[in-house]
Amino acid sequence: MTGPAWRRAAVLVAAALLAAPEARAAGVTVSVGSVLATDGGQPEFDARLVAMKPQFDSLFRYSSYRLMKQERRPLEWGQGASFDIPGGRYLVIAPKELRDAKVSMQVMLLEGGRPLIDSAVGDHGVLLLGGPKQQEGVLIIVIGADTE
Repeated sequence: MTGPAWRRAAVLVAAALLAAPEARAAGVTVSVGSVLATDGGQPEFDARLVAMKPQFDSLFRYSSYRLMKQERRPLEWGQGASFDIPGGRYLVIAPKELRDAKVSMQVMLLEGGRPLIDSAVGDHGVLLLGGPKQQEGVLIIVIGADTE
């Protein structure tokens, strides 16, 4: 199974993995950003990422960071959504529940069809995933969630 059929199947799988609903807010806004991190050349830090500079500096050792793509989508609890990632990859993210002010989400990398991580992201929090090689550097995937 490839292309759109694979994407639809992955969204259904993500929805099936969701836990039974508990205390939930009205909805959640999920954001996914793709940042290209590189070394060499003039150091550069994309101005759109300046609020996250301390996290990038403490977790990664690259001289330049450039936001390649960013998407924000409002989702209902239990609704899976697919986000395209540069390099022909995409993620399916399904918010499961809100517990202790943290949004629990199922996050799956659809290339290969296996779950990448199942993690709790705090409300207004951000999860950074150091990802695959991309062009002359590495792709860092930025996942955030805000409750309504």
